[in-house]
Amino acid sequence: MFGRKIEKDPQKALDNAKKSLNNGLMGGLTKAFMGKDFVDDMNGAMDKGQAALDMQKSGQWLAQSGMPATAMVESIEDTGALINMNPVVRLTLKVTPQYGAPFDAVGESMVSKIAIPRKGETVNIKYNPADTTQFVVVP
Repeated sequence: MFGRKIEKDPQKALDNAKKSLNNGLMGGLTKAFMGKDFVDDMNGAMDKGQAALDMQKSGQWLAQSGMPATAMVESIEDTGALINMNPVVRLTLKVTPQYGAPFDAVGESMVSKIAIPRKGETVNIKYNPADTTQFVVVP
């Protein structure tokens, strides 16, 4: 709009939106005409978007560098969030790593919408040994 190029990098687009909403003339006009509650709601939505971007970056790192393991799904619940149209779920897992003792893990992971794990299933994961709440379900 107004001669600005469309940003293709989601992180830069989110940063630009936060800056426009909260700073300068545009931020002041938005707050004046739309109200503080609207601005707070939009900031909350952008915080959720930032959390989704952070999860996607973490998932990419884990998929490449995480420790492999199998895990039995003890429980699964939908968080309501989507990344690339795939659901983000909260999983409770009983993890059996390739090396070391089994452990329980609870965390969130994006899963394929065509292969959502079910309670009692065994899935392949990669996890961060320094923080076992960080894991990603892998094919």
